[in-house]
Amino acid sequence: VFQEVALQGLPVRVCLDRAGYVGGDGAVHHGFMDIALFAPLPGTIMLAASDEPNLRAAMEFMRAYDDGCSVIRYPRDDVAAAPLQEKPPPFQLGRANLVRPARSGGQPKAAVLAYGTMVYQAVAAIEQLGARGDDIALYDARFAKPVDTQLIKKLIEAGTPILTVEDHARAGGFGAIVLEACHEMRLPTELIYRLAMPDRWMYQSGRGDQLAEAGIDADGIAVMLRQVLDAHAKPPLKIHVDAGRAKVVR
Repeated sequence: VFQEVALQGLPVRVCLDRAGYVGGDGAVHHGFMDIALFAPLPGTIMLAASDEPNLRAAMEFMRAYDDGCSVIRYPRDDVAAAPLQEKPPPFQLGRANLVRPARSGGQPKAAVLAYGTMVYQAVAAIEQLGARGDDIALYDARFAKPVDTQLIKKLIEAGTPILTVEDHARAGGFGAIVLEACHEMRLPTELIYRLAMPDRWMYQSGRGDQLAEAGIDADGIAVMLRQVLDAHAKPPLKIHVDAGRAKVVR
């Protein structure tokens, strides 16, 4: 990809299976560093498919993309039996897809940017928090390079915490690219939280068990979301009345 494709500026389409944990195939096959490997290559773009309809949409985008190398990742796993969107919108370069808006229709309390099939783990996590009444927006990130800087800027400037979720190493991964984008735009990063593969080897097991052990399954995401929401919960207003004067104390 480096010497024969990217260096030549060729519009080659690269499909990477075994993204993330691979279950019984073992540690030698885990796809934990593809973003870190390919993102630095000039002119290369990187995508992830969350399910079958999105894979088809991504392949259609790549078919028409002739400006350089395009790389897409997907896991060694079954596709979702019930896609979140039977007909997702077409892929647009560097744009995320809102798959679950805030229930209120307004500004969410937090936003999850999930890369690839982690969208489905994030959906399950948000449903766990439904009883709390938390208003969380979920985006299918779609692109790691170029990342959706417009969305990141909009959320940060609105004071919305962002949780990135990926089955890739933290070093050089999707969340790291989001942080870099904030830095480039001179935006504060205190609202950015990351969930990714931990910095240790994961040996043979089922893919679901590996996600759970890594803390990036639905339960792990739900725990992290609770921590993010609690950290940014606004304290209730207290009104003190003294001699006919009312004073609001935060």
